[in-house]
Amino acid sequence: MDRKIRIAVLVSGGGTNLQALIDAQSSGILESGEIVCVISSKIGAYALERAEKAGIDAVTVSRKDCSGLEEFESGIIKALEEHNAEVIIFAGFMSILSENFTKRYSNRIINVHPALIPSFCGKGFYGLKVHEEALKKGVKVSGATVHLVNEICDGGEILAQKAVEVKDGDTPETLQRRIMEQAEWKLLPEAAEKLCRRLLNEKKPDMPEITLRKWEISDKEELAALCDRADKKFLSDRIHSPYTVNDAAQWLENAVMPNEGENGIWRAVVADGKVVGSISVERRSGLKKNTGVIGYFLLPEYYGRGIMTEAAKRICAEAFNALKLIRIEGSAFEPNGGSRRVLEKAGFELEGILKDSYYKNGKYYNEYIYGLTEK
Repeated sequence: MDRKIRIAVLVSGGGTNLQALIDAQSSGILESGEIVCVISSKIGAYALERAEKAGIDAVTVSRKDCSGLEEFESGIIKALEEHNAEVIIFAGFMSILSENFTKRYSNRIINVHPALIPSFCGKGFYGLKVHEEALKKGVKVSGATVHLVNEICDGGEILAQKAVEVKDGDTPETLQRRIMEQAEWKLLPEAAEKLCRRLLNEKKPDMPEITLRKWEISDKEELAALCDRADKKFLSDRIHSPYTVNDAAQWLENAVMPNEGENGIWRAVVADGKVVGSISVERRSGLKKNTGVIGYFLLPEYYGRGIMTEAAKRICAEAFNALKLIRIEGSAFEPNGGSRRVLEKAGFELEGILKDSYYKNGKYYNEYIYGLTEK
């Protein structure tokens, strides 16, 4: 299977459910998705060590160190976007997020709850408290539930449930362990696989008709808005990006317009009657003669529709002719599978990997180098 849904797992503690997901991925139970990052709300959570041992990018967004929920969620969203996450799994994640967050990822967040919803659920029911209340009530059967996450705590659509016997003499700890072993560790990977498979099978919107047009100074507000909304992974750390109207005007006047057609070709990507991305091929100092570099970015809601692949094919054909190039280079960093797919589908060939070439968020990333020669 070439295409897999990119999964982010949110954790707060030891990560036993995370380990169940990692094991399911290794065994092939989880085959329609791949875990691309683990985000912890607590510094030093053992789940982070589990992720690192499995070779999965591990990020901490400390709830305690954030000034409030808005800052906490912004940190999580930043990590999700840097990894192009498509599905989010709460695996022992002990924070309730806002309606704004859950609506942003509607029908793409799942959680496992250690009880048979609607019993022993809602605000305040987490961890051992769930099992303590179940034993107080004297229930003979408990279990686990996997559900979609929405604005109501434990109130989203139920995806799967499994009952587990409550035995005489159970303590909250023994009941918790039995439910994890017999229900949670099985249900969560199975539900993740079903959701990922469903997303893979969904018919994506057809690629809209696109045009590439030269940037004009009158586009400065639209360019600034585009840069502010576009996925900023790696971009702002490597080049000055025009996130304000003044920045955009200066970039267009000083970098683009004096050099258009001589040192580079810069184009707005237009779809659905609006600018949805930017793409360019530039000559860069230090490169071999008649070699250019391709660069691009796209609004996240237009990902996966073939827009940037088509734009890359068009601008490369134009650049070979207008700039008299014989070679165009491109690169993509390790977490950015989408960028690699764009280059490969546009005809670029992988020529090498620069090990640990870029440092971000406490981690080194490999850079994949691609090349396209004039045909």
